[in-house]
Amino acid sequence: MEAAIAQRDWDKANALLVETRAMAPDDARVSLMKARIARAAGQGGRAPRALERAQQQMAARGGAMPAVAIGAAAGEGGQGNPFRTPAPGPAASLPPGLDPVAAEVARELTAVREETAGRLQATLGLRVRSGTAGLDRLGEVSAAQSVALPGRLLGGQVSASVTPVAITTGQIETGNLALLRSVGTNALAPALRQPPGQAMGPSQVARDRAVPRDDSAAGVALGLAYSCNAVTADIGTTPLGFRQQAVIGGVELAPALNDTLRLRVTAGRRAVTDSLLAWAEVRDPNSGQSWGGVTRHGGRVQLEIGSKPVGFYVGGGYAEFRGDHVAKNSRVEAGAGAAWSILRRPEETLIAGLDLVYFGYDNNQRLFTYGNGGYFSPQSYVAANIPLDWRRREDDLAWRVGGTIGYQAYKEDAARYFPLDPGLQAQAETAAAGDPSLRAAQPSATKSGVTGGVRGDIEYAVTGNLKLGGLLRHDRTGDWNEARGLLFARYRFGP
Repeated sequence: MEAAIAQRDWDKANALLVETRAMAPDDARVSLMKARIARAAGQGGRAPRALERAQQQMAARGGAMPAVAIGAAAGEGGQGNPFRTPAPGPAASLPPGLDPVAAEVARELTAVREETAGRLQATLGLRVRSGTAGLDRLGEVSAAQSVALPGRLLGGQVSASVTPVAITTGQIETGNLALLRSVGTNALAPALRQPPGQAMGPSQVARDRAVPRDDSAAGVALGLAYSCNAVTADIGTTPLGFRQQAVIGGVELAPALNDTLRLRVTAGRRAVTDSLLAWAEVRDPNSGQSWGGVTRHGGRVQLEIGSKPVGFYVGGGYAEFRGDHVAKNSRVEAGAGAAWSILRRPEETLIAGLDLVYFGYDNNQRLFTYGNGGYFSPQSYVAANIPLDWRRREDDLAWRVGGTIGYQAYKEDAARYFPLDPGLQAQAETAAAGDPSLRAAQPSATKSGVTGGVRGDIEYAVTGNLKLGGLLRHDRTGDWNEARGLLFARYRFGP
């Protein structure tokens, strides 16, 4: 039956179950396998009844713990992590000498309760990205509220979320004329040019008029998601209230091909959140036209080999980038890596790895002039990273700390100021030819250096149903730094 489950051959698994039940109708292991088949097939609602039957069968032969004691011994309420990288499960802290079948029932019961319970979660998040105020600097505050319920008809879990979001890029420095000219169509504004033969530059009034008025945005993002075994899907919106909104979503299929091999396929449409321009769209202070609001459309295929103590992966993907009056772009990516379990205990793990990364965009869209997207898009990027991750659980407290160190190298081609408007580009080039202080393009660049980051998570089970926790992240990649923090409270209800 375990082999049939691994092959997702439900007909064979159920046929073997019927045959075994006929030979041993009162064996708790049969009921346990029935629960496992139900969970694997996405019919988790049937699993609790099978496990209750297993408890009754164990009690009848004097080898079981009471149902409440089983849940407590399995560390019920200690699992769950909002970062999709759970700490070591507490089910291994079963009392010494517990019947092995009872121990398996206890573990399965804990997992089923986690899957079939409803959850309410509230988070408060903060993200700060370095850069130039008014351009690529970004500050973000969010407060997501979500509820997750078991899918009664299809199995799995359904969740809905509401996420208020506020972002700001700060106000551009009005005394920096070069910065003002690098926004929208300001490079063509006569008021920002210095008349030939005159030492006096543009007036303060002209500079003030050239300052972008869109230096912040706020809205509420909506989301709906479904997950069941190897299938995860979601649909939602970028924040309603931003100048530009879009429907986003995606699907992930991650079937196990055998005991050690898994194929992971993802596809979807996602928002590009590198800057205010890319995420929310802005209005040009010179012409009054709006542009931005970039979304990524694409997919990725990854093959994962999960052999102990070392696992491997290799994958690649393709995506297209589109926005409102933003030049179309495309990206190819590839990666490979390995993870080595240096230490693996029920309450503690230590994992080291190696990640090799490559991606390249068709054109450079880093600029903030009219027609560009304001997001990092080098024509080639390569990096080698070494991550280290340590996780531990002690009773109701779980934590995780880790870090990454690596080396990166990337190249950016020259980028025109107005890639979608040949007329405007010609004007900019003519003006730049007669005034050395003006630009019509950003020159190419090649950079390399150290990259890396640090991270930490903590989670505390206040009760069996209430957990509090948080995370901190600090990463350096490209030529910017980004720090993120999150506080959360999660309440479980139901069985």
